[in-house]
Amino acid sequence: MNVIIYGAGKAGQYLTRVLTMEGHELTVIEPNIATCEKLRSLYDISLIESGGIRRDVFNQEIFESCELFIAVGPVDEMNIMACSVAKKVGAEKTVARVRNEEFARMNNLVDLHSLGVDLVIHPEKELAKELLNLVLHPNAIDVYELYGGKILIVSLIIKEDSQIIGKSLANISKIYDLSNTRAVVVEKGPKIIIPRGNYIVKAGDKVYAIAQEENVATAFKVAGYKEEKNKDIMINGCGTIAQTIAEALEKTGKFNTKIIVNDETKANLFSESFPNSLVVYGEATEVDILAAEGIIDMDFFLALTDNDEANMVSSLLANHLQVKKTITLIEKTDYFPITKIIGLQRCINSSIVTSNAIMRFVRHGNILSSSMLKGIDVEVITFKITDKNRYLEIPLHKIKLPKNCIIGVVVRNGRTFVPAGKSKIKPGDEIVIFAERASVLEVEEMFAR
Repeated sequence: MNVIIYGAGKAGQYLTRVLTMEGHELTVIEPNIATCEKLRSLYDISLIESGGIRRDVFNQEIFESCELFIAVGPVDEMNIMACSVAKKVGAEKTVARVRNEEFARMNNLVDLHSLGVDLVIHPEKELAKELLNLVLHPNAIDVYELYGGKILIVSLIIKEDSQIIGKSLANISKIYDLSNTRAVVVEKGPKIIIPRGNYIVKAGDKVYAIAQEENVATAFKVAGYKEEKNKDIMINGCGTIAQTIAEALEKTGKFNTKIIVNDETKANLFSESFPNSLVVYGEATEVDILAAEGIIDMDFFLALTDNDEANMVSSLLANHLQVKKTITLIEKTDYFPITKIIGLQRCINSSIVTSNAIMRFVRHGNILSSSMLKGIDVEVITFKITDKNRYLEIPLHKIKLPKNCIIGVVVRNGRTFVPAGKSKIKPGDEIVIFAERASVLEVEEMFAR
């Protein structure tokens, strides 16, 4: 697929890495010379050193063959305008990242689709959705939605007192009713395993399970978790993300929220905006303030400032003070490999949620959507099965899938089920496959044709 990325900030660079690894033909438009040199040294891509909307750039032939134009520059209005111009000069589909929520509130006045924008991504809204899912499923390390939340992918750690330790996945499915739940990935330190029925579960395994939303509780139960009622949440930050999640938490009516704000003016504004939350003016990187505000009684601590280092420090302090769970906003993806080492289990990143939102939207061939699991080289791909697929009506156990991939669920006529070895694929089915990156092209050859 021919893709043009407009803007190579954090999101643009992350998208460049993901899309080049998937084998797409990529052109990046970026005015910063140093950034262009960095990308040129890392990837085999085309680069145009330019900013703004210039006739000599947007008139180039590359737009005539552009299948996807992604605008992730720093200015919302420029992203929208870039999409509009790109559409007029030949881009098939356009995506604009827009941070200002005023555009969302002006839907009745401004139709961005009529201006040439096919998809608008609001990173803060995507992050707030991820945060809310983590709070609602407190034992999960990560939560991903499929089919509007009807299907969830959750990652969890197998506890030492779990009854399934030492048992194979095949035996576990005989003991517990896991008919609509499947373990699809196991993470053991740097090693990634796509498990089969003979995999023996061990304490400390990080398991990714896919299940219907109503069956997720069973996955936590067999992993050794008891149902928890988490009510008390402390938020550190006063930016858009903190504001969005605070608003979402208040709407649920299920949580007692305390917000630490280090700007007195914003603290006063937050107090007016969130009457059902307690807003405190102070620094969450100071132990005395955290202790005074009762952090030891909190179920969750959310570090959501615009400073990665401050977020990491405040979350580590919260861990030290034995807060049950912390969630840390980290925008520098280079930090992700060390987060687990230093004890930060739950981390979120706007570039990753932006990329996944875009990849869910992009449809090429019979691929309905694709997205990456955070921090590991495993891709989740949804395929639409046509009546020409060569694997129709063949039992799955007879289909030679690549070793490092697995079919998670099948959606047939709106009904979701975890397929067994005897299950057969039928025309119109949608299948969700988990594959390590090395197998993605082979899997696409099998099911996207």
